Amino acid sequence: MQMMTGNDAKAGVMPTFEVFEPGGAKRDLMKPTITSEVVVAYAQCPRKAYLLLFSPDSGEPHEYERILERQRRENQEGYLDRLKQKHADVQPYTVENLGNGSEVLLNACLQADGFTAVCDVLTRVEGQSTGGKYQYEPTMCVGTHSISKEQKLEMSFAGYVLGHLQHKPPMAGRLIAMDGTSHTVKLEKSAKDLMPLLEPLQAWTTGASPEPPPVILNKHCPLCPFQHSCQAQAEQEDNLSLLDGVTARVKRQYEKKGIFTVKQLSYLFKPRKRKKRGRKPPPVTHKVELQALAIRENKIYLQELPAVSRQPVELFLDIEGVPDRQCYYLIGLLVCQADTTTHYSFWADTAQEERHIWQQFLDKVNQYPEGPIYHYGSYEPRALATLAKRYQTDSENLTTRLVNVNRYIYGKVYFPVRSNRLKDVGRFIGAEWTSSNASGLQSLVWRHHWEQTQEAQYREVLVTYNREDCQALKLLTDELSKIQYSADTLSEVDFADKRKRQTTETSEQIHSQFRAILKFSHFDYDKKKISFRQEKPKESAQERKERTRRHAYQLHKKLSETKRKTKKVIYLPQRNVCLQCGFKPLQPTMKKYQQTIVDIFLTKNGIKKNIADYVGGYANCPTCHKTYSPYIHDGYKKN
Repeated sequence: MQMMTGNDAKAGVMPTFEVFEPGGAKRDLMKPTITSEVVVAYAQCPRKAYLLLFSPDSGEPHEYERILERQRRENQEGYLDRLKQKHADVQPYTVENLGNGSEVLLNACLQADGFTAVCDVLTRVEGQSTGGKYQYEPTMCVGTHSISKEQKLEMSFAGYVLGHLQHKPPMAGRLIAMDGTSHTVKLEKSAKDLMPLLEPLQAWTTGASPEPPPVILNKHCPLCPFQHSCQAQAEQEDNLSLLDGVTARVKRQYEKKGIFTVKQLSYLFKPRKRKKRGRKPPPVTHKVELQALAIRENKIYLQELPAVSRQPVELFLDIEGVPDRQCYYLIGLLVCQADTTTHYSFWADTAQEERHIWQQFLDKVNQYPEGPIYHYGSYEPRALATLAKRYQTDSENLTTRLVNVNRYIYGKVYFPVRSNRLKDVGRFIGAEWTSSNASGLQSLVWRHHWEQTQEAQYREVLVTYNREDCQALKLLTDELSKIQYSADTLSEVDFADKRKRQTTETSEQIHSQFRAILKFSHFDYDKKKISFRQEKPKESAQERKERTRRHAYQLHKKLSETKRKTKKVIYLPQRNVCLQCGFKPLQPTMKKYQQTIVDIFLTKNGIKKNIADYVGGYANCPTCHKTYSPYIHDGYKKN
């Protein structure tokens, strides 16, 4: 039997159930309630929503999430204070006050049909509902300056639950950003988008012992409180989603084929013959099967050789910013020329100093007008375009100098790592970062702490992190150049479509013997060697005549058979200069030269025979009357 008091509903406490265990012992079980956090989690990762509902361990949230929550509370307090000064009829949320039609209700905990949604303010507007000729619209404060789709989803869920209480969905809701800007979210038709999320969640909460969803790592994992447990399980399972690019849909497709691990996936790669070039080059795609093979064999696989054009002066760029505020506070530039390397850090204490560091960066870059500017990914080009537009700078010359190093890797060079992120590839080739948890997400935490405390240690760790990113980018560019010119000789590099020939000591000996055979494979070799043989008994004239006739017949038969197997005809050029007197040009004759040559040559998998007819004309010297056959390789002269 479900028991819930009115005070529980106001406080948002989950309903309790009485469960009797064997022997008559009684214990209480909390029925999971679907909250806005659970709904947003399901949209990001069903397993995260399941763990929020049923796991006793709440996990460890990332420090950046805690920062956003503190900012949300600060924003909420400021907004509610301004609201109280503006409106006279401001009441705390209760079911009674909701029915009484108060103008503004604060700190609403909305509960209906197993759903619980929290919103900061309910504002009365004109319109019919169960309360009469008015209805309410929700308002929520967020801890960011820009509005994300997750925050809009949270607002849609609050509007959905509020619609259940007043039997009419609100027309719109408002999200209050950190700068006080109000963003309107339309809610009238939000239920249609919510149902694919709510239906499976309701099936979990009403069913008996639902099965947890499988582990599927994705881009939301760095902020998830359950990241470490899911990562550990994925490692143990050799989960396909360990590879960047394997989404839930891709994972299901492979599982239908019986492929469940990265190791199994590695055996799916098959080299493909390249099609003849059409008008348009084929699109560059990333092959996860080849990525898995590179990991299994711990080799760098090449789908295409990198074509990095190096210059005497090169610049390596890395920019740090706060995406939520669309501002940039640190521009790092590594200048490499000859044997000297210099790193420049252009730092802004506040958003107002952004223009200054932008100008400093432009001045430094313009000192090296011929130097390419290397970067990794799309963040830096977008940042430069934003800054150029913001400060009305002509960036056309700057843009043409940008070189995205990731473009030489994606779909072309497969390092034995799980993703093409600079940190993963960089660590494989020997790059190091001072901070063990160095990442773009962690840099947001360090910048926040510096803005709050102004402590030099946070600025120092950010400048160090930026410099090490630039150094890792240079190291990666050097590695790609090394692969470009030495791929054939590097043991750790192999070609995806045509593997290198791997030979053992025994097979190398066999190949060397065959090379020796090829070297001496001509008819006059017998005359150049010393041979020891026993004296044979003398044969009669009749026996010699019979033997000669038999050998002649066998040779004629063999030559006739060889000529029938001839696969190609090679036309030889006529000689032009007399080797005895130097007269030229020699006069052609009517006599024709023709010779069938049997040759053997080494292939990737063994030895192959080739039969060809060499055809040409004789030439005569009118001075010394010497006749010359056409040009032919010296090794074939008497063959």
